Amino acid sequence: MPILTLSPPMPPTPTTPLTLGQSGSMSSMIIWILVLIGVALAGGLVIFALRRRMLSQDEQASAGPSGLLEHLRGLHKSGELNDEEFARAREAVLRQVQESMESRKAAQNKPTPSILDDLEEFDMDR
Repeated sequence: MPILTLSPPMPPTPTTPLTLGQSGSMSSMIIWILVLIGVALAGGLVIFALRRRMLSQDEQASAGPSGLLEHLRGLHKSGELNDEEFARAREAVLRQVQESMESRKAAQNKPTPSILDDLEEFDMDR
């Protein structure tokens, strides 16, 4: 029976292209795939965080005075606003709401011109 001897694989030479069967190329390929996956995940997390922050700011802005008062209460509770600053800011928001309500009320009480008024003015001019 003939004896078979196996020789160790030859290291790659500049004339020999790397193939998937060689251990050095496989490990470096796996490392680069993992690096690319990590970069993609990090980018996704950054985009998610920015989107979440932008949406929360939009919600606070669209919530109007009640959202602003909640935000002020949170700042006061966390200590970023002292009692005097919180009171001044709260009064400013409440004054703004009151002025807005008064202007809406005045607009509702203001008589709207009708076509009959225009006709009366037209007849008087003649």
